[in-house]
Amino acid sequence: MPEDAPNAEPSNSATLSNSNPVPGYDVEPVPPGQTKAGVDLAGHKGLIDQLSQVLGAENVKTDDESRAFFAEDTFRSFETPLAAISPISTEDLSRAASACHDARVALVPRGGGMSYTDGYLHTRVDSITVDTQKMDRILEINEEDMYVTVECGCTWAELNDALKEKDLRTPYWGPLSGFQSRVGGALSQNSVFFGSGFYGSAVEQVIGMDVVLADGTILPVGSHALEGGLPFMKHYGPDLMGPFLADSGALGIKATATLRVIRRPEHRRHFAYAFDTYADLATALSSLGREGLATEAMGFDKNLQSARVSEGSGNIFGDVGTMFKVIRESGLADGLQIAIAGRRYLNDVFYGLHASVEDHTKGGVEDKLREAKAVAKKCGGRPLPASITKIVHAEPFLPPDSILGPQGERWIPIHCIVPHSKAVVALDAVTAVFEKYAEAKEKHGIRNGFLLVGVANYGFIIEPVWFWPDARLKMYEKVMRREHLEKLPIHEADEEGRATVKAMRDELTQIFADMGMVSMQLGKLYRYDQSRKPEAWGMLKKIKAVVDPNGLMNPGALKL
Repeated sequence: MPEDAPNAEPSNSATLSNSNPVPGYDVEPVPPGQTKAGVDLAGHKGLIDQLSQVLGAENVKTDDESRAFFAEDTFRSFETPLAAISPISTEDLSRAASACHDARVALVPRGGGMSYTDGYLHTRVDSITVDTQKMDRILEINEEDMYVTVECGCTWAELNDALKEKDLRTPYWGPLSGFQSRVGGALSQNSVFFGSGFYGSAVEQVIGMDVVLADGTILPVGSHALEGGLPFMKHYGPDLMGPFLADSGALGIKATATLRVIRRPEHRRHFAYAFDTYADLATALSSLGREGLATEAMGFDKNLQSARVSEGSGNIFGDVGTMFKVIRESGLADGLQIAIAGRRYLNDVFYGLHASVEDHTKGGVEDKLREAKAVAKKCGGRPLPASITKIVHAEPFLPPDSILGPQGERWIPIHCIVPHSKAVVALDAVTAVFEKYAEAKEKHGIRNGFLLVGVANYGFIIEPVWFWPDARLKMYEKVMRREHLEKLPIHEADEEGRATVKAMRDELTQIFADMGMVSMQLGKLYRYDQSRKPEAWGMLKKIKAVVDPNGLMNPGALKL
């Protein structure tokens, strides 16, 4: 942490050999399933009692099991929080933040808990998790002025269902994890998937927010700052909302947000193509993006395809109920085509492109589909059954069972967003790291793959992914469906294998920074500080000092 940042000293100063440490924090992350839960709470009894009075005792968790759960993300844990609080309104959140500020106890906001980049991990013992999931109301759907205002603990699935009743949706309408992921989490971390091929990422849809600062101040930004008017337009003078978007919760906690809405397109079609090289796949994905043809476009390499549609538990082709949902969504013909094609057609596909186009008219969507197919063919693609995107759209938001692999393996990704001109160079770099660790990967049963996702017309995500047999985290028991978890094999701990995965992730985050790539879900993992020009980094530290002078808001996030 920079020398002039407040509270730079960690509460525990054990030595850590870590190629990518959280600034000001050098404690060895604890093994999966273990947490430092033995913190003496007696010294904070006054604060805990005060929070119980403000929020209700049922919304303040201090038992070891709850604290251990809130200490983990999908990869590891650092410190165990003193408690987890669950405010049910902006006002309650404000009062709780004020109490913690007076006690000099840090706050770490948490949404749906799908972070894999240390986003809500605790770097201080004297800190509290703010679980926002009970702040989940949809406050207003304005069909005339075309916006929706929600509390930020609302899931993307809940928001989409409510808007669908009025034939509306947000342009970007959620990540694949939208059954669990919250609106506030996506605005803090940024995210892409549904609608991103044309409309971009989550933060590009926001026009206003109420943010609770470390001292409890409720700060209206964007369209919410307008006195006596409707929150229909973000820009009225300088935009003060920008610093609070994609900030990983480093500057404040998102309480409410207003997003644009659009009329839900009436027609959607799907297509898929196979490619022999990732260069051809990347070229096709870039061409679709530049032409603005696909609302979703994703590419897999063979390894990731096989992991996600294998014979193992939970594969997307193995659920009869899913076939009925496809029939209900797309018609009997599509359901029968998927059943006939099965999964075997992917066996010889080294790189697959799977995409969707949509429009308000049947003629419009057919025109887009014809043009998109021509683009894919020109880039060397061979047509495939469009099963994957049909299945995904039949039930877009599923329980987060895929945070374990089909054979019970641990799963973890990282990513970068690349401009079209740098896509193949970046994929070459990712592949080189995979190959560099080939011997260690074979020893520990580590499988690699990558996912590509189009982001508007300016680039796409490259998401390297790891699967490896290792001990489970405790969080899986609360997040995943029990009936699914019980079907999966249980693996012994493999600390060396986990260290290999960590080393590969760390190496790639450095490569991404060196190549000038950008990322979302920055948390405390990515080298955001290295990516900033000195003047920009200095200004961000000044903003942090203004809104959080005591360094109590998610210490370590963004490397602040």
